[in-house]
Amino acid sequence: MMLTALRRRFGLSRADLVSFEKKYRIISFLMDQYELLHYYDNDYIVDDMVRYIEQQGGNLHGIPRTV
Repeated sequence: MMLTALRRRFGLSRADLVSFEKKYRIISFLMDQYELLHYYDNDYIVDDMVRYIEQQGGNLHGIPRTV
């Protein structure tokens, strides 16, 4: 659910999302940080994922798109 929210916000293809997940281990981040995702606002969690990716040296705003 949260990966889909991230993908939609940034217009990522599924291939882009898979690449980001593999490189930055987003699912592990979510599992470590959020015991119950449904208690939080989706936008808040997406913002948190973006901050995490940026802290790891990633940038969702300037990625090449694979459509």
